[in-house]
Amino acid sequence: MYLFMKQYIEGAFPEVSCQRGDDTALTVPLLDKIVIYIREADVVIADCTGRNPNVFYELGIAHTLQRDVILITCDPASEVPTDVRAFEFISYTNHKDFCEKLQSALNAVLRNPFAGIYDKIAPLFDEFRQAKNWPITKVSKKQFALLADAQTRSGKPLPSGNDKELAKMFLPVMVDGPIDLDVMQAIKDWIEEKFSVESVM
Repeated sequence: MYLFMKQYIEGAFPEVSCQRGDDTALTVPLLDKIVIYIREADVVIADCTGRNPNVFYELGIAHTLQRDVILITCDPASEVPTDVRAFEFISYTNHKDFCEKLQSALNAVLRNPFAGIYDKIAPLFDEFRQAKNWPITKVSKKQFALLADAQTRSGKPLPSGNDKELAKMFLPVMVDGPIDLDVMQAIKDWIEEKFSVESVM
């Protein structure tokens, strides 16, 4: 399955190189090598077939490191562990359907027009959270792309070259979970304060 996916993905995305934790020999323990691979990956594909404990442990590492993850399996949906059942799985019982869905998922991650915006807004989110001491978390890059895409489809044009307008439009999108009006107001006030201070300086 890995060799099939490697050939298919590298054919569909010539700029992509597929690697697996045990592809090459390194002078470090296997888990350390896998962590290095996950940290450096643009996207992680996890085959959850058979409920392998190692796979779910490594999946936890990928989520902790906020990597984009695509989950695949050939098991029935009922056999997916409860903790990850909320995530979408791509079944590879039908190879044609699997390839189409996998390519669509990879397109969303690798050709993400909002990746640069995420990288610009994420440090602002961390700065806001630290300044206000709010117990909030940020969405993943993949979630951000979906939310930001929905926002721009609603008719709001992307601000060009204006960091304050980018922050106003996308900093609220970074907040994971339901919208809290107090948090949204605090973000709005913080942006006004931050960028007015920077313009004075």
